[in-house]
Amino acid sequence: MKQFKLAFIGAGNRANQVHYPAFADLPDVSIAAVCDIDPSRLKDTADRYGVAPEARYGDSVYAYRDMLRDIKPDGVAAIGNPEEMINIWRWCLENGFNLYIEKPMGLSLHQAQVLEALARRNGCVAAVALQRRATPVVMKLRDECMKRGPITHAMVRFYKCAPSDFLESRDHMMDDCVHSIDTLRWVCGGEAVRVSSVTRRVNTVDINYISATIEFNNGALGYLINSWTSGRRVFDIEMHAPGVCAEAEHETGGTLFVDGDTKGVCYSAADCAGDERFEVYTGVKNLARDFIDCCRDRTRTPIAGFASTLKTMELAETILAQSILREKGFKE
Repeated sequence: MKQFKLAFIGAGNRANQVHYPAFADLPDVSIAAVCDIDPSRLKDTADRYGVAPEARYGDSVYAYRDMLRDIKPDGVAAIGNPEEMINIWRWCLENGFNLYIEKPMGLSLHQAQVLEALARRNGCVAAVALQRRATPVVMKLRDECMKRGPITHAMVRFYKCAPSDFLESRDHMMDDCVHSIDTLRWVCGGEAVRVSSVTRRVNTVDINYISATIEFNNGALGYLINSWTSGRRVFDIEMHAPGVCAEAEHETGGTLFVDGDTKGVCYSAADCAGDERFEVYTGVKNLARDFIDCCRDRTRTPIAGFASTLKTMELAETILAQSILREKGFKE
């Protein structure tokens, strides 16, 4: 099979932690070029992945354009915060490049709508690194639940101990909570038809507690709880179908309970992935593989494609809009 030429924009911590190793581990993918405005990060990353000196770009904020024109890659992984990357993402899509990005899909619903429209109009394969819907252990447990019938209800909890003001360009909803919403949408299936939400500002100027009940058109119910004022960090999920329940923490493992059993069958995240590397058992490599395969076969739809992720962004904005209406005392 012909090598897939992948160009990387961004060589920051998250990119080097999971995205470079995930793509580099695919035998049919070649990291053909790297761009970063930080010379040290550029050199270290390019050296690590054997990128030729002439395929390293970073002498200006627009160096990525020169790189893509010169290299003409089959796809682009542009990894970084949306406040820094949004115009880069937009340029890539406007110029017809297949694109893989980190979450969130922009800082607002408007930006997400723009990105989705550009990808669709220009025939680009485009995906977001919402890897929790591709985590092997959770995929396994969902499959086991589905053997007994459709998901009746599910709950996602995402807690962190970060009780101070969050003053970034993006808010907690776009920084973290979109992961929870996207996971809940994937587990429950169907389309959201009703949302009831409650948010709080716990000793901060910004919203740092988000909860919602989401009804789906297939009858499933989803429950969302996100708090940044907890005493610990956890991202876990419950999934329920007739006579079966699964509980899982995406980065460690989970347990399946059937027909009233209280002991359950335990599953390890690494065992389900068949690999102990973080980028594999957390689902990032699955998304990388899926992006490449969808670029090769245009009849396929990415697991976390822009069209699907746009629905996640719409739910996020709906939850926040409801909280504003409630704060201001508007009546339904």
